[in-house]
Amino acid sequence: MPTLIYNATLVLPDSLIEHGWLLIEDGKILDLGDETTLPDDKANVLDGMGGYVMPGFIDLHSDAIEKIVEPRPNVFFDIHTAIHEADFRLACSGITSEYHAVSLNDSEFGVRSNGFIRDLYRALSESREEHLIRHKVHARLELTSKDGFGIVEQMIAHGECDMISLMDHSPGQGQYPTVESFRNYIVSTTGRSVAEVDEMLEQKRLQLVHIPERIEHVTRQARAAGLAIATHDDDTASKVEQWPQLGVNMSEFPTTMEAARRASELGLAVCMGAPNVVRGRSTGGNLSALDAIRAGVADVLCADYYPTAMLHAVFALVRQQVLTLPAAVRMVTLNAARAVLIEQEFGSLEPGKVADVILVHCTKQGLPRVQSVFVGGEQKLHVSQQSLPLHSLQTAQ
Repeated sequence: MPTLIYNATLVLPDSLIEHGWLLIEDGKILDLGDETTLPDDKANVLDGMGGYVMPGFIDLHSDAIEKIVEPRPNVFFDIHTAIHEADFRLACSGITSEYHAVSLNDSEFGVRSNGFIRDLYRALSESREEHLIRHKVHARLELTSKDGFGIVEQMIAHGECDMISLMDHSPGQGQYPTVESFRNYIVSTTGRSVAEVDEMLEQKRLQLVHIPERIEHVTRQARAAGLAIATHDDDTASKVEQWPQLGVNMSEFPTTMEAARRASELGLAVCMGAPNVVRGRSTGGNLSALDAIRAGVADVLCADYYPTAMLHAVFALVRQQVLTLPAAVRMVTLNAARAVLIEQEFGSLEPGKVADVILVHCTKQGLPRVQSVFVGGEQKLHVSQQSLPLHSLQTAQ
């Protein structure tokens, strides 16, 4: 039976259809239009009540699952329980495709261990039929990780990851400008002693010589497998310039405007954190996502560590008149789909595309709230409520 969503504002890639409708059949978007062409075919009907119909969000980078498994240092919960909780949280955030970003860095701390990514992949595979949304694996290789390098090789070869990213969190590289900043962060967040951190630093130093060969090998293997490849925390133009020839197509969280601008010039998708937009600044004092968006050098927003921020960032960008609503939504849908090479099927409200669709209303306080979620045309979530949309946003073309 087809499903018809009507009486809503459809958010298309470059425009809005007010008083619009969208017809879903056999898991795909069959058709859409405005009220003058509303079909009268027999269908399950959902009154959008003046809300916004958008493509489901595609989150390319979130490590939130780590905090659900390990909410406090050395306090662990069952991974199946964590996935069940994450699945619901993500659906309520409007995310229909989640790329869980899992670090491989020789068990430096907590669940950021070489075994966790295999456990997550296995648990996701075992419970796939129970999920509300699509769950994928984003393997983050710490380039100083000897064991992690081997695991990423295996996962790519066996088709167990959906994208990879390369990162170097050694002091002096991007996120940690000095040894002291690295030491302070690790001690404060993990409870490790200074002596333990110094041992960690020595192991990183010994692995630095292997980084170039690891980059070349992993990117070659990822290209052969057709995977999107990202880098992490680029801080200079010269660092960015090495990536295109290696098949890298995305720069995540560039820490400086110089790096973001150069990545954009070279055609890399620049991905910034949605929490950075909502909070108005980077937690580490790095590049402001708002500044990058205003400069036209940011393409994609991801959840980073706080999934709900994606929905709030979209509406914040419109309220602050930084972007139109279609442009803001593109940053969490179509642009993200393009970055991971799935735009032919996902990322926009177009006939023939997979019906991953969300219905959003805004509360009287102006907070966006997901009311309905469709994944592959199947309604996975519906919250009965009556909230008025922000009429001031409806004219944002």
